[in-house]
Amino acid sequence: MPNHDQLDQAIYIHLTTTPAPAKRALAGTGQSRKRERPSAHRIATAIVKAIRKNHRIERHGVTVPESEIIDLLAEELWNVPEAIAKHLVGVDATKRDDAKQVITSALLSALTTRYECTFVRSGGAAGLGPQTQQ
Repeated sequence: MPNHDQLDQAIYIHLTTTPAPAKRALAGTGQSRKRERPSAHRIATAIVKAIRKNHRIERHGVTVPESEIIDLLAEELWNVPEAIAKHLVGVDATKRDDAKQVITSALLSALTTRYECTFVRSGGAAGLGPQTQQ
């Protein structure tokens, strides 16, 4: 079974660093005070662009289009229960961290059950070419 620690960490980091207005719009605590579906797409886009820098995401050896991955993650984000989404932007750090972990796990599961995800370490030693780990 492949080790997806790097992918898990990348998703978590980029979920954490997503701008607060997008996360509040997903949670329904933003300016409109209701959940905004486009926010899921904005968050998914940021995560996918970040993880594709160091990960190959393929289906049967063929690279999956970025738009397909974004749509998948946006749908997973939209399906996050409202209570968890609210914890993501809440003031309680423990609940916020738990929410980030729950969401990260859901996104990771969605990716790894549908696609082959391979970590590609960039900038290997001179002359040795890129190193890969699955």
